Amino acid sequence: MPEMPALRPGKVRSWAAAGLAVAALLSLFVVGYADAHKEVTLVVDGESRVVDTLKDSVAGLLEQEKVKLGEGDLTLPALETELKRGMTITVRRAVPITVCAGGSSRAARTAQETVGEALAALGIALGPLDKVTPGRQAPVQAGQTITVVKVEEKLQPRYVAVPYSVQRREDDNLPRGQTRVLQAGQSGLLERQVRAIFEDGQLKWEEVVAERLLRPPVTEVVAVGTLGTISRGGRDYRYIRALDLVATAYCPSDRGGNFTALGLPARRGIVAVDPRVIPLGTQLYVEGYGPALAGDTGSAIKGQRIDLFMDSHREAVNFGRRRVKVYVLKQE
Repeated sequence: MPEMPALRPGKVRSWAAAGLAVAALLSLFVVGYADAHKEVTLVVDGESRVVDTLKDSVAGLLEQEKVKLGEGDLTLPALETELKRGMTITVRRAVPITVCAGGSSRAARTAQETVGEALAALGIALGPLDKVTPGRQAPVQAGQTITVVKVEEKLQPRYVAVPYSVQRREDDNLPRGQTRVLQAGQSGLLERQVRAIFEDGQLKWEEVVAERLLRPPVTEVVAVGTLGTISRGGRDYRYIRALDLVATAYCPSDRGGNFTALGLPARRGIVAVDPRVIPLGTQLYVEGYGPALAGDTGSAIKGQRIDLFMDSHREAVNFGRRRVKVYVLKQE
C-alpha cells in the first residue's frame, strides 16, 4: 500500500482553521434560521390552520399564504404588526350594511363585530343619548340596516309674561258706565328653565324643570262709576244703586206710635227698611211714591222689603202689596 505523503505542520493548521470557519458559518445560519422561522395560527373565514413562515409582518404572512383582502376586510392584529411565534392572526371579512343617519343613508362594508364598533369605524361618533337601532352592542349582520338618531338635550331659559289682575272698585262719584284707572297694571316676569330634547335637530318634547318669579305683576285698579241719574217731576236725582223690592204701606195707627226708629215724627216720606239691606238714614227715591228717607224699621220688614208711610188708612189699603223700584240716592 503506497504511503500517504506526510502533512507539514503548517498545512494541518490551515485546514483546521478553515474547518472551524465553516462550522461557525453553519452555526450562524442555523441559529439565524431558527430565529427567523415562526409558527403562527392563521384564521380565515372561520377556518384555523397552523402556518410556518419566515415573514416578519402580518402583511407578509398574508402575501405568503395568498390571502386577498377585500374592501373593509380587517386583520387582527393590524397588517403592520410584527410576527411572533405562537401568534394568532385573524382575517375578518367585511359584510355589506346600510347606515341611516342625519336624514340620509349610505351603503358601507364593515368587518366590525358590533354595531357600535362599525359606526365608530365609519367615523360616526355617538353621543350618550343617541338612539341606535339595533342596539350598540348588537352583532353586525350582512344586509343589516343601522339607524342612528342624534339626540341632544338642552336646558334653555324662557321668559314668560305673568298677566296682571284687574280690581274694580265702585265709585259713586263717577257716572254709571264710566271708568277711571286709578293704578295702571303691569305684567310680571317669570323665568322658566326648560329641558328640551331634540332628535335630529327637531324638537321632540320639553318640560319645565324650574321656575323663578323675577318681577311680580302689579294689579290694575279701576274705578267703576255707579252714579246714575233719573228725572222725576222736573227734578234730577243721582243714585248709586237701584233695588227691586216688595213694598207694603202703613199709616200711623198701624204702628201704635207717632215716632220712627230714628226718633223722627212719622210722616209721609218716611219708610221702614231692613237696615242690613238699606242703612237707616239713607236717602231714597221710590217709584210711585217719591223721595223718601229710610227712617224706620218693622218686625215684618226683613230682607228685600220696604214699608211706605201713608197719610191715611184708605191710602195704605189702596196701595196694597206690590214690587217697586227703589233708588238709593247719593248722599249730598
